[in-house]
Amino acid sequence: MNKEHSHNNDFLDCFDHIKRAEAPVYFQTRLAARMEKELLPQKNTGWQLILKPVPVLALVGCLVILNLFTLGDIFFAKKMSLKQQEASMSGFMYEYSLNNSVDINN
Repeated sequence: MNKEHSHNNDFLDCFDHIKRAEAPVYFQTRLAARMEKELLPQKNTGWQLILKPVPVLALVGCLVILNLFTLGDIFFAKKMSLKQQEASMSGFMYEYSLNNSVDINN
């Protein structure tokens, strides 16, 4: 019992030398400045709204989609231009009866 009592006293004696925790001086001034800044009305500029992550990501996403559509149109136009050239040439040959075969009966 004496052993337990001395162990408890040793444990409680540890608390005698404990000091109250103190924040550094600069922490209190920075905290006070931040609290005052939050109370003051902030100037709302257009850049503050635009530079937030959600609008920036939405804008980048729209630009990527627009670029993909543009690239798709360019490649599709190249393929179509070759087909259109063939179609216009065959139409021209049909209109003016310029075919490769020769009719020997006429």
